[in-house]
Amino acid sequence: MIKDVMVRLDGTTADEARLAAAGSISEMFEGHVIGLFLNLMPLVLPTDGDSASAVLAAELFDKAREAGDKTEAALVQRLARLNKPVTIRRFDVFNDTIGDIASREARSADTFITYTLKPNGRAKDPDHLVEGILFGSGRHLFLIADKRPVTPGFEHVLIAWNGSRESTRALAEAMPYLHRAKSVTVVVVDEEPRVEGSALLGAEAIEHLRHHGIDAELHHVSSRDVAGALIKEARRSKADLIVMGGYGHSRMREWLLGGATYDLLRHAPVPLVIAH
Repeated sequence: MIKDVMVRLDGTTADEARLAAAGSISEMFEGHVIGLFLNLMPLVLPTDGDSASAVLAAELFDKAREAGDKTEAALVQRLARLNKPVTIRRFDVFNDTIGDIASREARSADTFITYTLKPNGRAKDPDHLVEGILFGSGRHLFLIADKRPVTPGFEHVLIAWNGSRESTRALAEAMPYLHRAKSVTVVVVDEEPRVEGSALLGAEAIEHLRHHGIDAELHHVSSRDVAGALIKEARRSKADLIVMGGYGHSRMREWLLGGATYDLLRHAPVPLVIAH
């Protein structure tokens, strides 16, 4: 069950979609919303023996903290309008510590809500925040796509399945959403021509879901482009949520050469539940 819903906040207009999703999910499960405000501090290090640079650094830190105080006060007012149990956690952080702090805080929540990444590089959330939580929290990410509202309950959930440890983790983390869905499809993308036994891949997931009281259909798709096939299938079936494991290959291979996780993080047309 999902009772603690953590959401990344930064005081910008991007918060509205994040908070709308957090409100919907907390309503769905009668949960508690935790706003995580990471106030970015300037990376200015005074030079040894240089009093002027030390004074400048102190002034910049003070201004950043004051700006953070104003943003935090506005966030407290905004969270109060949710009319739900809410908490806000504020940390003054440097850019290179965002992922570590977010992953640490996410361990005390059931889900972490933020945005999918953007293909043009103008992401609302830094890559290392998403990656840090995915690999370091032990929890799943609920990633929202732009202009795609999250409503209580799901019409159709698509599960990307390849039998890996990562897809197994994602399936387990997604159980609360699957119980709320009206229909569920397990999709296996066959990158190579089917051989004996490959046609059975996914049947074990269907049986497992059935034991949990979830009736799901199994669908095989042939394509060398796993992410493209999943996106096409999500659009064809009018899915409103995709469940997937993060990084089936090595992280270095994914980041340098691309991969299903990398592509879906940037091109998913609907929200993602992703776990590693």
